[in-house]
Amino acid sequence: MQGLLGLGALAMIATDAMVGVRLLFLAWRTRELPEATLGVAFVLLGAIGYPLATAARRELLPTEAGNTALMAAGLLAQNVACLAMYLNTVWTFRAGARSARALAGAAAVCLAASYAGQAATTRFAPHATGLAYYLGLAARSGAFAWAAYEGLRCYARARRRLRIGLADAVVTNRFLLFGLGTAGVFAAFAIFWLGQLTTANVGESTWVLAATSAVGIVSAVATCLAFLPPAAYLRWIGARAAR
Repeated sequence: MQGLLGLGALAMIATDAMVGVRLLFLAWRTRELPEATLGVAFVLLGAIGYPLATAARRELLPTEAGNTALMAAGLLAQNVACLAMYLNTVWTFRAGARSARALAGAAAVCLAASYAGQAATTRFAPHATGLAYYLGLAARSGAFAWAAYEGLRCYARARRRLRIGLADAVVTNRFLLFGLGTAGVFAAFAIFWLGQLTTANVGESTWVLAATSAVGIVSAVATCLAFLPPAAYLRWIGARAAR
């Protein structure tokens, strides 16, 4: 049962690892920051940060010190990943906007303050929360809420242009998929946040695992289709637009 409930999380971990590594290799060739920041975000959050924090909450290691170290490493990876997502949103969707740069800067300050606050107060005890912890959780959630909003906003604009032949069908669809994929991650953060407030051990809560698994599957499928689309899917998108 636990394995089935964790299926979505495993799908998201595998997807983030594949897509993130591919984007990092692409960034190595192109030397472009959007690919690099998005690759860092996927790898550090989905493939490293989330698994480490989950292992700490489930007390995978036999000692408290070991699980505390896992939590510290997991939260650090998540913070860097979410900061990379903020920067990607600035460069991809809001290039040149001072307000966007200010928002990313404020997020960086919040993430740093949260990490320092947790180090000073709870010393990254796996089940500890508090003001510093929730400050970081809010900042991490905000990275994907903003990315989802920008992706879906661009999709709405591109869809109107597509109707009169001024946009590409595949690009328009990828805006939608990116928005859905990042919205799924934000939903997982929101579910986790609610679980923290209502359960004693969020890492063992059945309803949290089930809900996270569901949104994880949706997010994984959307992300795969956005960055690793099968040829048949691309043909279907083109044929649909032609009709």
